[in-house]
Amino acid sequence: MSSRIADNETTLLRAAQPAATIRLRLPFASPGIQKLLAAYILLLFVPSTFLDLVGYDYSSIGGLPLTKIHIATYFVVVVFLAFIASYPQKADLARYYLATKLGTIYFFFAATFAVINIVVGGRSGFGMYFDTDLHLFLCCMLLPFIPPDGMDRLERFLHWFFAINAVLGIFELVTGINVFPLMTYSPDGMTTLEPRATAFLSHPLHAATVTCAYIVSLLIGAGKLLRPNLRAPMIALQTTALLAFGGRTAFLLTLIIVAIALLWQVLRFTAGKPVSRLSVILAIAVVPVGIATISVLAYAGFFDQFLERFTEDGGSARSRVLMLPLLWSFDWTDFLWGANTDYARAQVYSFGLEWGVENPFIQMSVYQGVVVASLVMSGLLLLLYDVYRRLEAAVIFPIVTYLALCNTFGSFAGRFINFSIFIVMVTTLFRRRDVPRNYVT
Repeated sequence: MSSRIADNETTLLRAAQPAATIRLRLPFASPGIQKLLAAYILLLFVPSTFLDLVGYDYSSIGGLPLTKIHIATYFVVVVFLAFIASYPQKADLARYYLATKLGTIYFFFAATFAVINIVVGGRSGFGMYFDTDLHLFLCCMLLPFIPPDGMDRLERFLHWFFAINAVLGIFELVTGINVFPLMTYSPDGMTTLEPRATAFLSHPLHAATVTCAYIVSLLIGAGKLLRPNLRAPMIALQTTALLAFGGRTAFLLTLIIVAIALLWQVLRFTAGKPVSRLSVILAIAVVPVGIATISVLAYAGFFDQFLERFTEDGGSARSRVLMLPLLWSFDWTDFLWGANTDYARAQVYSFGLEWGVENPFIQMSVYQGVVVASLVMSGLLLLLYDVYRRLEAAVIFPIVTYLALCNTFGSFAGRFINFSIFIVMVTTLFRRRDVPRNYVT
């Protein structure tokens, strides 16, 4: 009788375990693959503007088609193939992927269907498949197999990267010298040097979006390896860098989030909750110090370029008003499956949106159809859910922030390698500390 009760208890315990928990005890990537992954991470943070600077022709209209794909994308394909070929437990690996990465796999097939639709219909958007979709898929499939020691090194690298990136962005704003200049192409074919800072993140809006997500991550306590006395200065540095990048929405959203965080600390203190002495000092000092700092920077003309973005936005506000009427202007077939590229571009120009549609879903719908855009968008959300399940629950805050900001410009409707940078960032900063360190979970 006692053995039967024990068996029943064991069965109940197994049934009570979360369905997402995998007990295959898969090993991490081999040392050789780990070195390749480290090299891949370094290549991932190589700005596309640097590639243009050395003659790779990544962003320019001319050049070979092969140069329109980031070098990190080529490399991650090689790393993934080497990882699959060298992994000792291939059957268990397949079971692990099916159990934990089903949404990511769905995203891959949705993106592949989208690119087939583009090729067959002769539509626009073929280039986004590699850097935006395929790269993101492979990145998500590889990250779980980086061991804890490697993730610790990666977190330290990320903190250093964002610190240097912010300093470089501020330097570019103050001096007017863009270290990695970004050339933009106007509808009439003229080239223009982007006046806003880009630093190492290639595009000012991409830089502002990732930086804002990093600030939110630090505010809610992610990135445990960053020393506590450096957290507040790092947040202040990154917030200042947002001015250099010129992302209006990202900057205002960051100010609101920081204000809420400070108010929360004050309320905790007044309610008698334990609050660190450093937090109290910062909360008291932030107002007078902030006012003095802002006054000095304003007197030096630090905000002039940023404020111009509110008065001269290049048609961004107008684009957001007209993008839905643009979508409704297509007939039923083109609305569902995408119009001919020339006709779609003509419609975009007729609505005065030559500089693009300021929303990724609408932009994909215009050129590829609502069906394809819905498949890709739902796949992207499922991929993010797969990422969320492996990490601390607080990761939902930077994910929501990042998605909200991505929907204010073209983002992942074009070549958008920064989505992979975001996934690397949150996977590193929000990794769970209560999981075994000797096998993959």
